[in-house]
Amino acid sequence: MRAVVGLVEDIVLGLCGLVAGWIVVSYVPGTVLPVIAATVVLAVGGRLLFNGAIWTAGIGLVVAGAAGAGVYVADLVSSLGT
Repeated sequence: MRAVVGLVEDIVLGLCGLVAGWIVVSYVPGTVLPVIAATVVLAVGGRLLFNGAIWTAGIGLVVAGAAGAGVYVADLVSSLGT
């Protein structure tokens, strides 16, 4: 039972990190601020991941920051072609 509680806790923390990172990167206005927000989310996620304190939330933040930065760059590149 203890292992199940630990697994559920890890999943919840990972999802919280993923949602928090995606919200920070997605809802920042401007052209330079989303890049800064993605960098900060990646840095905080990496710190949490490698510190070992809340590593599952760190994984969520790193994934959200990388995905958000990728979506932003893809949108930026596609808007240059039109």
